[in-house]
Amino acid sequence: MNPENTESPESDEPSEALLAIRAKSILTLGGEGPARAARLFAPLKKIDNGVLLVRDGLVEDVLPWSQAKLPAGTLVRDVGAVCLAPACVNAHTHLELSHLAEKTRWGRGFTAWLQSLIPLLGAAPQADAVESACAALALYGTLYVGNITGSLPGGTVLADAACNEAGLTASHFCEWFGFGAPFADGERPWPPRCRQALADDPFLMARCAPGGHALYSTGPEILSAARQDCSRMGRVFSFHLAESPEETQLLTSGSGPLRDLYAGVVLPPDWSAPGLRPLAYAVKLGLLGPGTLAVHGVQLDAQEVEVLAASGAALCLCPRSNRNLGVGVPPVRELMESGALLCLGTDGLTSNRDLDVRKEAVWLRETMDVPPEALVRMLTVNGAAALNLLGCGAGRLEKGGPADFCVLPENLTY
Repeated sequence: MNPENTESPESDEPSEALLAIRAKSILTLGGEGPARAARLFAPLKKIDNGVLLVRDGLVEDVLPWSQAKLPAGTLVRDVGAVCLAPACVNAHTHLELSHLAEKTRWGRGFTAWLQSLIPLLGAAPQADAVESACAALALYGTLYVGNITGSLPGGTVLADAACNEAGLTASHFCEWFGFGAPFADGERPWPPRCRQALADDPFLMARCAPGGHALYSTGPEILSAARQDCSRMGRVFSFHLAESPEETQLLTSGSGPLRDLYAGVVLPPDWSAPGLRPLAYAVKLGLLGPGTLAVHGVQLDAQEVEVLAASGAALCLCPRSNRNLGVGVPPVRELMESGALLCLGTDGLTSNRDLDVRKEAVWLRETMDVPPEALVRMLTVNGAAALNLLGCGAGRLEKGGPADFCVLPENLTY
């Protein structure tokens, strides 16, 4: 960035706090909607030697530098040889668990990780860790997050305050963990650890939705009630789906290490396996469809990929978390070609080194040769669609919308 040495074209028109941000290239994704299948791979309109004009935090225009007519007094910032894109969307993370970074066991499978995590969940979240995580997200250029909450007492209020302080727009998914339905008919199905905080703050409630942890850890009646509530209220319903081989084993046969870990602790004494793979069980419970955000999808087979895509549900991929836990690699190519709505998340610091969702895209680029066009869309407009934030201007740089942008890593540009 070298604004002192930048000469800008000028006109005699008056200006009111106009900021011109000049970059080697800018991807606006202007006019784009959620991208599926072949549309994921379509060329992106790129403005070389571009300038983003910002007034009062909103986009006034995006155009080539040679076409800019900047009023006298315009503040010019040249950010150098970088590519700008709309701010990233981290569609799945666990902010209130940030203080548990580097305290869990990786690389030995899902159950071993859970065994290391569960004893750590007795303490309250730590404000400094959550605040640091949110500040880091903003520095990464991630300004929209899908945050899983309800794991720890007070976590929802703490995470929301930290997001607000860092300038993040947060969609909080209040996660049910356990069986039974401790809410009355007609009562909204908020998890116990979120219920009072939401009752005390209707504005916080407006940023929250009831969600499920997973098919093996949340009662089916709770999952169905939460999904129905989200549909009624126009909120996104989210849950973990097909993350590990242990999940598939437990749901199909009722056996395996997850059964041994959860029997008598999470699973009720009379619990019996549905005898279905995760995707089929989710379909049976009516959990899929537009407005649902499933997470992980590592264990989906080819037929299940097609069923998921046809349902209209979105799927958030967290490939570095999957790698770290040793649960496998999602069928990324099949998912992209199927027409499923795909976005990216980091999971939390209990299973990832950082919360920089751009690194999920870089990992997919370097490991699976996913084209950058698809990855940029998954980072931005698709994530915004999955969180139902397109109407707020997320995911695109357009006139009148928020001037929220990120710097893309070099290997995501072209």
